[in-house]
Amino acid sequence: MRDVGAALRPMGFRGSCGVWRLATPEGVAVVQKQGSQSSTWDAKLFYLNTAVVPTAWWNWKNGNVRPIGKAREFDGIRVLEGRVTCSDSRHTDQCFADRWRLTADTDVDQLRADLLAALTQAAGRLVGLLEPRAYIDELSALPERQWGHWQALVVLLAEHGPSPDLHAACAGLRKATADRPKAAEHVDRLIESALAAHHPD
Repeated sequence: MRDVGAALRPMGFRGSCGVWRLATPEGVAVVQKQGSQSSTWDAKLFYLNTAVVPTAWWNWKNGNVRPIGKAREFDGIRVLEGRVTCSDSRHTDQCFADRWRLTADTDVDQLRADLLAALTQAAGRLVGLLEPRAYIDELSALPERQWGHWQALVVLLAEHGPSPDLHAACAGLRKATADRPKAAEHVDRLIESALAAHHPD
């Protein structure tokens, strides 16, 4: 994993113990190694998870419970970002392109090259999504949006105060959860707080 840290460091990421973070005024990008329970004595399997944690998203989920600098992969929005995937089936486990595989027969140099290339591309994607309004713009451009897309849009748009886009996102969230009565209370609280927020751009 030292190679992972070395590849991420020029992009501004810092970390250890399998978690690397890039902190910006807009939030935090996270790359986190996760072992697989499917590993065996002769095959080590693992994932590289990625996440974007915008400041507005963090504040909505965590408030002041802990600092955003401690964010981990599960704190992210995880709608537009995901696991680092491999295009070479020799380095993946069966049909899982995002589950990396290391065995005694693995060409370690080739695995390292493939992993670092894919990781660098994924990390660049995270950096781009942390640009101001980038996550909002990509979500808004999707032709079809589901519950998770609308929830993220409401949270992120609320940071900029009431707007036609925010009202449209609230309506979209209500429509997406119309058949989920158990989610109604959560949606009502989220929309109420979003429409009451007044934050300058």
